[in-house]
Amino acid sequence: MGKRSCTFSPLFLKNNRMIYMRLLTVLFLSLIFSKGYGQLKSAERAYDGMRYTEAIGYYQESMKRDSLSAASIAKLADSYDKTQQYTKALYWYDKLLTSHVSDTAYRYRYGQLLAMDGQYKAAATQFKWVNSVKPDPQLESTVGLYEGGLNALLADSVNWQTALLNINSGYADFCPVTYGAGLVFVSDRPRNKVFRETNAWTGGDFLTLYRVVDTARVKDAGLRTKELEQVLSYASKDLRNVDSRTASSWDSKKVSTNPQATFVAVPNQLSREMITPFNTKLNKRYHEGPVSFSRNWDSIIVTYNEPSKGKGDVSRLRLQTYVMRYGDWIPQSAFPHNNKDYNVGQPALHPNGDVLFFTSDMPGGAGGKDIYYCRKSGNSWGSPINAGPLVNTNGNEMFPYIDPTGRLYFSSDKWPGLGGLDIFSVTLDSAYKPLSTPRNEGAPFNSPKNDFGILIEANGNKGYFSSDRRGNDDIYIFWRIYPAMGRQ
Repeated sequence: MGKRSCTFSPLFLKNNRMIYMRLLTVLFLSLIFSKGYGQLKSAERAYDGMRYTEAIGYYQESMKRDSLSAASIAKLADSYDKTQQYTKALYWYDKLLTSHVSDTAYRYRYGQLLAMDGQYKAAATQFKWVNSVKPDPQLESTVGLYEGGLNALLADSVNWQTALLNINSGYADFCPVTYGAGLVFVSDRPRNKVFRETNAWTGGDFLTLYRVVDTARVKDAGLRTKELEQVLSYASKDLRNVDSRTASSWDSKKVSTNPQATFVAVPNQLSREMITPFNTKLNKRYHEGPVSFSRNWDSIIVTYNEPSKGKGDVSRLRLQTYVMRYGDWIPQSAFPHNNKDYNVGQPALHPNGDVLFFTSDMPGGAGGKDIYYCRKSGNSWGSPINAGPLVNTNGNEMFPYIDPTGRLYFSSDKWPGLGGLDIFSVTLDSAYKPLSTPRNEGAPFNSPKNDFGILIEANGNKGYFSSDRRGNDDIYIFWRIYPAMGRQ
């Protein structure tokens, strides 16, 4: 009896093994849940901090352990959207909408992404649903355009030719402006710096200004001619261009995914010696650009990020003017309408130098981002004037530009168009007010993707514009191949 009392029955051992296995299972599942929950919390923090590339990585890790809620799917879709990964954004918005989400903002953006994917009939269906809930004249016109066909916006394409330029890097390059015999433009191409600061929004470098001295070097990137042989970069030898690994010496340690997610190679690039930083004295810690020059290039107005003042504060866009004195750019008084509570950026000086157009989301606008202008008042600028309902909508109107004749160009994602931001133009009266509803410039200037940042030479037959139709922002040249047919 004594010996037997020191042993365990087979049933007792079996029961204890079962309890032990259950405990292990519970512990294992708890660890998985804890890790998945931790990834999700990290994703939420990254998203709320506008570190969208980082948020995508955390959401992807979280999905390996559990499905995402509708709220998380919406944030993942928005993160892809804000980093210009539109195909993936469309996929996740589609997932979100199949969960019977009835939010009009989600359906509206889903419709916009469908249009950017060339699915115009499907986009019209979404827009009709949104319009039935909240009637909108521009949206109704867009539905009519998509259901009736896009011929009116395609007809003029036979008169123009466009080409991708060799000044592009494969990263974001956009908003060219004339400077002397060359161009100044905005780019987030990797800088030649030992210590890089990274834009957590996209995982890439911050935007800064670059210059090509002579437009004679600006060529169709599809060409390879003998005169270009000495100025091409042979970009395939540049590891920053071709390295698609998720870990390399150029990756940021601050983000969890490859910052080159939207990189699209460009053939026959100009060498780095031919495209140089515009002026490092104008560089700040964060973004620089777009810019606008005076007619004689003796003053420049630069868009900057205003550094946030404290934790959780959002950096806003602001404008800063510099004048050329004794071969150097000298800062002037701050633009009087900069504000820590809203954005003021994307300047466009009228050729007469007395009026400044810009983009802002200041209170009192039509909604989203609006075009405003100020008149010169002594040595400063008068009060901002909203460009009015013939330009601004409850969507986004951005990237104003005044051509040599005084015509206003801008981009909008709300006026009826081919998708994304389309380039529009309108004639202004002597008080700088629009005389009619804007004209969509149509193809080939516009595409299903985002088209913006136009620049037109004096005779109107040649110029440049920006577009992400290849998957990232690029600069294109355009020129007229047939005479205008009644266009003013």
